[in-house]
Amino acid sequence: MGKFEEVTAKLADVKWMDAGRAGVVREVVEKFDVGDILEVGFLHGKSTAYFAAIQEDRNKGRTVTIDLEKAHGFTPNLEGVLASVGLAHRVTPVYAHRSFTWELARLIMQEPRPRFDFCYLDGGKTWDLEGFGFFLIDMLLNPGGLILFDDVYWTIEGSPDYRKHPERYADYDADEIRSQSIRLIWEQVVPHLGYTQVELFERYQWGLAQKPLTAAAGEARAPVALASRSSVLERWIWRSARQAKRSLRR
Repeated sequence: MGKFEEVTAKLADVKWMDAGRAGVVREVVEKFDVGDILEVGFLHGKSTAYFAAIQEDRNKGRTVTIDLEKAHGFTPNLEGVLASVGLAHRVTPVYAHRSFTWELARLIMQEPRPRFDFCYLDGGKTWDLEGFGFFLIDMLLNPGGLILFDDVYWTIEGSPDYRKHPERYADYDADEIRSQSIRLIWEQVVPHLGYTQVELFERYQWGLAQKPLTAAAGEARAPVALASRSSVLERWIWRSARQAKRSLRR
């Protein structure tokens, strides 16, 4: 029995990822020869265990997984789940104090910067968190890397948290509360960054996209373009400040 089957048998009662969804991930990993995996949002760690099991069975890759510090207190928690199936050696857990986006920033600032072949994004789900998170993940994916968006049809309005605590969303506009924010990212932002929409798994509300192998001729890919524009803006601000100082001296 492989590790994948062991995770299925031993963690049958743990939420959330089931064997069907994990089987789709395994097919993607094998088809695209995925090595290292980045996961955003692990909850109890069952999805992490499946990713690590796939890597163990293939003897290839490690998983870096991110969630909030409160995940320490979940029953079961990530460490317990991984220990129960002997897969802790494949996983590097990261606990965010406030947001997964800052943990992504820390990864981006590392030298050398870590690179991943696959990302499973099951993070904040709102437009700003998920959208900005995607931009950051793009900086960490290898050319040709894959990102799997979870809950493509999710809405604030349909979430259990909104039904229990609508006051938490008082600052959101009505149309944002009703909108399928991740689907909007899938339809608008994913192609804007040059990604190919590989497949929409309707049954699981998943969207799989692939980063281009290279930038198209004449196309300014996001990291280069942003750096260039930032430099121009910084020079403009510096010149404006210098001119303002001269005016004050006069």
